[in-house]
Amino acid sequence: MKPLNCSVVLFLGGISMKTLSVVLPVYNEEETLKNVLKQIKKVNVLEIIVVANGCTDASVKIAKEEGCTVKVMGKRLSPHEARMEGAKAAKGDAVLFVDGDIILSASELERFVQPLLFRHSEVVLNKWGKTKMNACNRSELTWSAVLHHAIGKSHHANAYLKAPYGVLLSVLKNYWELSPLSLFVTFLTQYRVSMSMSIETEGKGSFRPFDRPLRSKERIQSYQQLLQTYYTLASNHKRRVDMLAQPLPVVEHGWGKLSSFYGGKQLSVIVPVCNEERTIKQVIAEARKLEPLEIIVVINGSTDQSEAYAKEQGAKTLVYDERLGHDCGRAAGALAATGDILLFIDGDFVLSAQELYPFVSAVASGIDVALNVCEDEAKLTHVVQGWKYVLNETVGRKDLLMSSMTAVPHAISRECLQKIGTESLVMPPFAQVKAIMEDFHVQAVHHVDVNKFNRFRYSEHLPLKSHSPTAELIIHDHIFAFLSYLQRD
Repeated sequence: MKPLNCSVVLFLGGISMKTLSVVLPVYNEEETLKNVLKQIKKVNVLEIIVVANGCTDASVKIAKEEGCTVKVMGKRLSPHEARMEGAKAAKGDAVLFVDGDIILSASELERFVQPLLFRHSEVVLNKWGKTKMNACNRSELTWSAVLHHAIGKSHHANAYLKAPYGVLLSVLKNYWELSPLSLFVTFLTQYRVSMSMSIETEGKGSFRPFDRPLRSKERIQSYQQLLQTYYTLASNHKRRVDMLAQPLPVVEHGWGKLSSFYGGKQLSVIVPVCNEERTIKQVIAEARKLEPLEIIVVINGSTDQSEAYAKEQGAKTLVYDERLGHDCGRAAGALAATGDILLFIDGDFVLSAQELYPFVSAVASGIDVALNVCEDEAKLTHVVQGWKYVLNETVGRKDLLMSSMTAVPHAISRECLQKIGTESLVMPPFAQVKAIMEDFHVQAVHHVDVNKFNRFRYSEHLPLKSHSPTAELIIHDHIFAFLSYLQRD
């Protein structure tokens, strides 16, 4: 076998070049492998290690003919596991990971590894290009954005360590067994990382939809391991539930009527408010058009005329002088509700009865939880949206995208509420997971763009890098629901 033509040490301008091992896992890549190796061999590399990951074609034969070191795996591994097996055999100072089905030019590879071989970087990652979110890469992009937020880093690289990427072997030897996400966090938080170059790989290479379930499972397990290191299920769930244990405040029974709209079922509309005197009259007027049995306005620490206006409009009112915990207003209203269908809306923006009716009608027709269709399907504007998607995918409801009980409007059946427990509503993501786990019919039924209606609160609507305590609380609620689901018996 002809050895690779390479120099172990090269001096360039007085700078000592580190030696480089290239590792590429292959799975039936006979159509592309020879051209992939042709480009790599133009680079000054110490060795090329091909990991035959379940190959049944001529990939192994081609790799050997091209002078590569070949490791044949007895069973099919994930791409990350295969890369680590190859790295364990590496002899170079640094390891570059590439794929066997994506042809990268020698010039691209040389420029990509420069920071690793000649400078002071210990890790080199592929910088995100202007990748458009689509049905195929939505999971990858969203999970990556969520992880970057969790570690307080700007989103400039793929957190799933998609090839190409490189790392010093002296660093990698300490972390053979880490998942790709844990390894990525280690890189970004403990080492000098270069992300100066972007190599576009989106849409290139083999299309293997059968690999997706394996990668999704590996991704979810990795996130569970990461989150468990700094988050426990204690959180503030119990504190919020305890708030509901206190007796309901004096309730004024207001206007209501038996509805003819919902096949004999009756509707309760629940509206938490805090200083919404500008909108509450109109909110109640539109809700009344739905023929509710009751409109329950939860006065959540208001200091303006919200309470007086709600009573004036004939609504049933629950008055709390001090603000409840986040989302406790909805749960308190649900405790007082008597209808077969519960519709949750907010008091700070007015939605027409025509916009609200589809949610109530869906529950009347047999859906148990009727959600607002996500208003952010094609892009990720805030990490809270990312967590909504991550949680839905984790519980097997990727079809819900970013639709969530965190957002209003949404409606729920009495039967579902009784099963999941009213107290679960203090953490809407947890309530949604419980409903799905109990096999209730959860569906996104209608789109209302609430972003254009919602009153801007400077303390709550802040950029990604400095969002409000409310946003952080919502994120923690999603983490609570995520871990609760994965740690269930």
